[in-house]
Amino acid sequence: MSKAEWVKKCSQIWKLLKQHKSGWVFMTPVDADKLGIPDYHVIIKRPMDLGTIKANLDKGVISTPEQFKEDVILTFQNAMTYNPESHDVHLMAKTLREYFLSKWDPQEAMIQEKWRVQQGGGGGG
Repeated sequence: MSKAEWVKKCSQIWKLLKQHKSGWVFMTPVDADKLGIPDYHVIIKRPMDLGTIKANLDKGVISTPEQFKEDVILTFQNAMTYNPESHDVHLMAKTLREYFLSKWDPQEAMIQEKWRVQQGGGGGG
């Protein structure tokens, strides 16, 4: 097996986020200089984006399903923290966070189980 089953499931959910009409906004790191927002890195202590998440998932930097979930949520939480509620990016982040959770929640137990099996922890519960 080339990739762990849980990684495949996370990648499938990631692909749904990428394909979402607002997904493109979150695919690359925020370029604070280009966007003219010099305070971004003062306010956002741990920047995250979907492109970095996918690269980290592929390279094994993300080692648990929980870490994948946390990074995805962080991506959208950062956008909602930095941008006011009325801003398009805030609204897109909120929509995508809800979309992610709607796809993740029904599969989380199965994804976690696949991760435990890969770790040698067996099944059951």
